[in-house]
Amino acid sequence: MHYEVDVVVHHPLDERTRRFLAAVQHSANQVVRFRGDGSSVCVTVEVAGQSRDDAIRAAARQIAQIFPASNDEKYGEPHQVS
Repeated sequence: MHYEVDVVVHHPLDERTRRFLAAVQHSANQVVRFRGDGSSVCVTVEVAGQSRDDAIRAAARQIAQIFPASNDEKYGEPHQVS
């Protein structure tokens, strides 16, 4: 099953981060979309998993690759996609 998981990273969405995430989105199709403001970024990733917990673990791995220094992420409820 495939899920979309929103992950909030405490990093401002400035122009540099916006360009970086746009490049990541083109090279890693797991990044579905991103949005943010001056204090945090919400990245939606598409991951595979058999359960909610699998989806969150997979999202954590994806975000750790994108933002290696982040360790205080907040994970939204996984939503199954068809």
